[in-house]
Amino acid sequence: MACGGSPLHLWLKDFMVRSILHIDMDAFFVSVEEVRDPSLKGKPVIVGGDPDGGRGVVAAASYEARKYGIHSAQPITRAKRLCPHAIFLRGTQGLYSKFSARIFDILDRYSPLVEPMSLDEGYVDLTGCERLHGPTIETAVRIHNEIKTKVGINASIGMATNKLMAKIASGMAKPNGLLRILPGHEAAFLAPLPIGRIPGIGPKSVEEFKRMGIRTVRDLAALPLELLEEVHGEWGHRLYEKARGISRSPVMKRDDTRSISRETTLDKDSNDAAFVESTLSWLVEKAASQLREEGIRARCISLKLRDSNFKTVTRSHTLTEATCEDHVIFDTVAGLFRKLFTRGTRVRLVGVALTSLTSGVPPQMELFENLDAKQRQKLYQGIDRIRDKYGFRSILRGSSVID
Repeated sequence: MACGGSPLHLWLKDFMVRSILHIDMDAFFVSVEEVRDPSLKGKPVIVGGDPDGGRGVVAAASYEARKYGIHSAQPITRAKRLCPHAIFLRGTQGLYSKFSARIFDILDRYSPLVEPMSLDEGYVDLTGCERLHGPTIETAVRIHNEIKTKVGINASIGMATNKLMAKIASGMAKPNGLLRILPGHEAAFLAPLPIGRIPGIGPKSVEEFKRMGIRTVRDLAALPLELLEEVHGEWGHRLYEKARGISRSPVMKRDDTRSISRETTLDKDSNDAAFVESTLSWLVEKAASQLREEGIRARCISLKLRDSNFKTVTRSHTLTEATCEDHVIFDTVAGLFRKLFTRGTRVRLVGVALTSLTSGVPPQMELFENLDAKQRQKLYQGIDRIRDKYGFRSILRGSSVID
């Protein structure tokens, strides 16, 4: 019997001290590459774009590479300057997705409430699971060890009474550690920490707070709620609660939050609408292929667009019926793009996200050119088989560009 699943049990959880884990893989993309090629271990390894003139960013860096000041989201060309002897890998998205699925399969066995935040990060609500799995701290250790032995990846785990504190704890447990914040000690634990430890307070905000003489969470907690709300609005109220270790956000079920997304940073900012659409076509093919591989469909289609000034805009459209077909998804994304794009827009990054995922037998599909629904389904199955055998790039739509 799974823990935490019945409506009565979920109602009772409101009166229980929650046990929340935040599980974060250490240098995930690099760790996967090390499992595939053990000779990479102990070396400065960077997964990301092309360092020789590319416009990509660092997706992950080994701890050996981080000693040179390299971090994720850093321009790949800067990483090359900081550590020219590093091993640069482009990475394989499909491979990372498979490793991620194995990790979340492990987590799903411990709780029905697992909330993925990305391929390598998620929350697990173990509240009320003691009778099934034993003491929660022992369960956390068991999860940590199982991920290592079965997947070969190191994980850092934070354990606390809410998601905010669990995430802070996992960050402080890195690398390959486990840290528990005891119930009732949240505010005392946070007080001496630098304010940058609080999720949502980035480098710019840290500098602004420092100019106000606020350096630690204790300093932030000393500010009146009225002042924080006057200066920061709704975010000020959340800051007031975060400084005290308060978070009421529940762990959502995996199926409610999961998404499939693909994005890429262009080698050069582009105002060529046809080129950007061809890039979108390529991203859609990759995302739709994963939908079919997992036997699921998407109902909500989203476009992500970042311009040369780093302004990011997202637009979404919900279909009347879920789909896993390339042309339906692309037509939707292309329509969103054409409404946003103007001649003056110079695109730096473009992405596609598929959400509201469902499984089961697909509904009757609309006609596509001269193919009926069954013929079109066989067409996509044949395309997927060719890609499995000869690689994804072996067969593409004429409108797609290869990244």
